[in-house]
Amino acid sequence: MEPRVSLRLLAGLLGIVVAQHFPSGFSPEPLLAGGRTFFMADDSWRRDAIAKMWLERRSMVYTPLFKFNYPGNPSVDLIFKNETASKTDTLKHRYAWALMMWALVEGNVGPNTTVFEASSGNTAASLAYMCRLVGVPFIAVVPNTLEDTKLGHITQYGAKIKKVDNLLRWTEAGRIAQEANGFFMNQFGNADKAEEFHESGNFPLESVNVFHEFLAQLSADSNQAVKHPHFFVMPVGTGGTLSSVGKYVKKYGVPTQLVFADTQYSLMGDYALMGRFVNESGEHLVIAPGMAGIGTLPTGRAVKGETTSLDRGVLDRVMKIPDMASTAAMAVLQRFGIDGGTSSGVNLVAMLSLAAQETSSNPRNDRLTIATLLADPGHFYAASYLNRTWISEKMSRHGGLTAYDCWTQVIMSALELGGDPLMMGLERCQSAALP
Repeated sequence: MEPRVSLRLLAGLLGIVVAQHFPSGFSPEPLLAGGRTFFMADDSWRRDAIAKMWLERRSMVYTPLFKFNYPGNPSVDLIFKNETASKTDTLKHRYAWALMMWALVEGNVGPNTTVFEASSGNTAASLAYMCRLVGVPFIAVVPNTLEDTKLGHITQYGAKIKKVDNLLRWTEAGRIAQEANGFFMNQFGNADKAEEFHESGNFPLESVNVFHEFLAQLSADSNQAVKHPHFFVMPVGTGGTLSSVGKYVKKYGVPTQLVFADTQYSLMGDYALMGRFVNESGEHLVIAPGMAGIGTLPTGRAVKGETTSLDRGVLDRVMKIPDMASTAAMAVLQRFGIDGGTSSGVNLVAMLSLAAQETSSNPRNDRLTIATLLADPGHFYAASYLNRTWISEKMSRHGGLTAYDCWTQVIMSALELGGDPLMMGLERCQSAALP
């Protein structure tokens, strides 16, 4: 005969189990009554906001491509996608679209949300545009050294500005967003969530991935023999754009190699290649002024999904480009009528070096095609990286004007006569600079 347990004893035993597994005051009873249907908050504002974003996407015509050919290596096509033709003048227009769309879909931004972002200028201007588009306030947390041109670029779209020390902008943006019960967009940590790497096929709502556009334009150009660039070259700020291109390339089997062109004293190249600065900060290794907007980590530590969105797994090569070489390359581009910013200087040196290496070691039947982005305009830097007085004062530790003029001559020589500007410049121009 089975032993009988009284109901009172069983209830007591169950009470002990509940007390052990649930905190004080917690009831295991369901919070919602069974058999009823409950409705979430009205979603009409979000639907309207997302509809506005898709209207914006339709108005974002393909930014143009242009080839940069040079006599020093006549079998090479350098192809730039001119993102300065966007509505807010930079690559960050499509990027801010992706960030805002992600924030809306996830429910992070609503009709009463104030959006905050830490930026060196370009992302802030484009996010200000998107926030105005959907009707929410935006506050940009920027370095207290930010150029007046970039400040004006941000405020023209209705943003408010908070200036802080450059190394504090990321933590300050998060802190004041929390205090104001707003939303910190955190482009460094959330770019990989927001940036697309999917193909849209014939669906009318087209992918915003920049390489999707690049390939569509090359495919439609009857004069373009090489439809898939052999290399795509780009530095990183957040890492989101380069990673989205890399994911797209890997996912769809595109025969394009990704080259991460990193700035001289950036920590990102070491992180990408060797996984450094994950547990320790490398802030003390950074030498000012760097190349504005690229190559930095907001806290000196690479924490994926927090301080960077760079996906190391999609990269094929890493190149380190001296800051003075990149600065000189900006001026060289100006001589050819190309108004490119700091990243364009980095890109030009990297592409010329890569072209010299590839044509000397890997003969090919087709034209070597190297693609990149003209991410922002050079006139944003008229008072800094394109100003000889500023270079003399701010980049003295990099060799000042002596090194700058030397790198300019080297890059011009590579364009006219061929050769690897990195190798030539390291031999001729580095004596006055930091090791």
